[in-house]
Amino acid sequence: MRVGIVGGGAAGLAAAVSACQHGAEVLLFEQTDRVGKKILSTGNGKCNFTNRQMGAEYYHSRTAELLPCFVSPESLSTVLDFFSGLGMLYREKNGGCLYPYSEQAGTVLDVLRFALDGYGGQAQVRTGCKVTGIFPLEDGRVRLEIGDGARTRQTFDRVILACGGRAAPKTGSDGSGYEILKSLGLSCVPVVPALVQLRCKEREFSSVAGVRTQAVVRLFVDGKLKDEQAGEVQLTDYGISGIPVFQLSRHASYGVSMGQDVTAILDVLPEWKERQWAEALLTRKRQYGARTMEQFCSGLLHKKLCALFLKNCHIQPGQRADSVSDVQIRQFARICKNWQVSVERPNGFDMAQVCAGGLSLTEINEDYSLKKYPQIYVVGELLDADGLCGGYNLHWAWMSGIVAAQSAAGGKNV
Repeated sequence: MRVGIVGGGAAGLAAAVSACQHGAEVLLFEQTDRVGKKILSTGNGKCNFTNRQMGAEYYHSRTAELLPCFVSPESLSTVLDFFSGLGMLYREKNGGCLYPYSEQAGTVLDVLRFALDGYGGQAQVRTGCKVTGIFPLEDGRVRLEIGDGARTRQTFDRVILACGGRAAPKTGSDGSGYEILKSLGLSCVPVVPALVQLRCKEREFSSVAGVRTQAVVRLFVDGKLKDEQAGEVQLTDYGISGIPVFQLSRHASYGVSMGQDVTAILDVLPEWKERQWAEALLTRKRQYGARTMEQFCSGLLHKKLCALFLKNCHIQPGQRADSVSDVQIRQFARICKNWQVSVERPNGFDMAQVCAGGLSLTEINEDYSLKKYPQIYVVGELLDADGLCGGYNLHWAWMSGIVAAQSAAGGKNV
């Protein structure tokens, strides 16, 4: 079986190794000068490649009801067995996140490259080769057209599309895969940035840039609560960042793209009830009424946050605490628990870790082959499935590549 693979990222490399393991002859095309660029930047260079806590509930899709057909707790062993078989050791951190034991993303790329090198002529990798066309043939094979100028053609028994989405375009994910899908008469769910920072309309963020705080973040679209996440939020000079914000960003991206009103409410004191916090502040006022409000707030929150919240309540930092009305104290308590910001837009694809959207899961079979053209497989970020932070998107890439390649090579489906 001759298998062509378009894209040398995580899904494409996993597919190439898996296809070779099942006896196929493999030719992989990568349009940049080297494979696996995006792998090297994952997990802050440490590559959180999967997660012990695995299941469909950790993913989003326009057809979420189909996700259990593709990802399950059992899929974890498939990915771990695959990498263990390549000689990679791994370790667990942060309650389920799995990393290579070296905690170097280069290790993951190396074991994949070494594996392909070990297959000699059975596996070929061509970098600097852009696939510009795909043509299903009447005999069941697939022809690929390569190059923008003097074009060449290659024919395969099976083709796996692992082109990536639009996130991090400098690594080769330029969205060209969607054009290939479109040429096959397939439609995609609109693609937006996900796992990305959010820019806010308020001009007050420059005063709190660099602050990190534990918070619960609730995201509203046209007044409707879409989701909430807890963890460390990072404040930037333009808005909000951090894992809780990343987890919510897909909802914000879709809301903004449809012209809806997107609002985030931050609770920077999640361990307190608002009423309890207000009463505690009023008691503090009685105890320390002679202090300035700047002194009064010392140690309650980050100094920059206190200054901002006092300003929003029209309280002067140098004002004596006992001169501040109880109404203003309660207002200060309220803003600590309900700091509302207006989301202008997400950062772009160049800053996003992944995309939301892509080819609908209704278009593929459980082995990732197209229902319309079973000799063509679609894997990784091209599909409408995006995971939470924590190794879930890399897991999707590995898993889809492994399963598709096993099927394409004629092996038994996982």
